[in-house]
Order: sequence, then structure tokens, then C-alpha cells
Amino acid sequence: MVDDVKTGTRHPLGQNYAFVVAGAVFLAMLASAGLRSAPGVLMLPLEKAFGWGRPTVSMAAGIGILLYGLTGPFAAAMMQTFGVRRMVTLALTLMAVATGLSVFMTEAWQYIATWGVMAGFGTGVVAMVLGATVVNRWFVARRGLILGLLTASTATGTLIFLPAMAAVAEHGGWKPVAIGISMLTGILAH
Repeated sequence: MVDDVKTGTRHPLGQNYAFVVAGAVFLAMLASAGLRSAPGVLMLPLEKAFGWGRPTVSMAAGIGILLYGLTGPFAAAMMQTFGVRRMVTLALTLMAVATGLSVFMTEAWQYIATWGVMAGFGTGVVAMVLGATVVNRWFVARRGLILGLLTASTATGTLIFLPAMAAVAEHGGWKPVAIGISMLTGILAH
């Protein structure tokens, strides 16, 4: 067993527990990147399903990106206050609920509220600020390497999920994409 110096907690996996934490954060950031890239894939299916114009569909993505960026500093402060695990679980749950609720939407404002506002806040917590917080808490010797790997998770998430979501959206519409993201983020939240 090894003690976490900052929290005083003992971990049964010893030093390797830091790599477990980094792996979990990598997966969370991967899923967050997939969610952030989904509106581009959903633009045409949403236009077709609801008759919304591109400005309306793009507004949700724009609001989501804005909140993603603005949430970071506050997320770091909340992680220090409430703990990393609690904040990540809350953020992943918010992303799961947001994308899951969107399946029932009928109006554009509902898309903006779920994919723009709710998902924007959720992905803002599971962003690079999370990676930096975890690396600074758990790593000393390999800090640069682990931070680089966590940074790569964002590009990797887009690379992995974008083609898969595009194929699903092309053959099944936008709902299976929303359900898939909701399920993935919900599983990671637990």
C-alpha cells in the first residue's frame, strides 16, 4: 500500500494506482472529446429530422464550446473543494443526462439546452484542466509524459468517435448517436 501524500489516503495498488487514475481520466477525456465533436456529425441529420437551419444547429455547438472554455477555471477550483472523483462523476453524469434527454427533444431550444448548455458545462469539467489537476496530484517523475498522453486523449477521442458517429448517423439518424454517447458517458460515470 502507498499513501497519497496530498490526501492522506492509502491505495491498495501502491504506485500503480496513479496509472489507474490516469487511465480513467484518459477514458473520460476521450468520451468528452467524442461528445464535443458530435454536433458536426449531427448537423445534417438534425436539419433533416426537424427542419432547423444550420445557424440554429450551430448555435448549440457554439454555446457548448463557449461553456467548455469558460468552465475550466471554475472546475479546477471545484475539484480542489469537492474532489476530483466527485466532480468527474458529476460531469460525466451531466453529459449522459444531457445527451439522453436530447432524444426526446422537439424544439430547437431543447437542443441548445442539452447539447449546448448542459453538455458544455459537463465537457468543460472533463477538459485539460482535469488532466493537469490529476498529473500534478499523482505524478512527479513522469509528469510531462502523462500530461502529454492525457492531452492526446482529446485528439484521439475525436479520431476514434467522429468516423463511427458519422457512420451511425448516416445509417440510423441522430438518435442512435445521442443514445450511444449517453450510454458511454453514463457507464464511465459509474
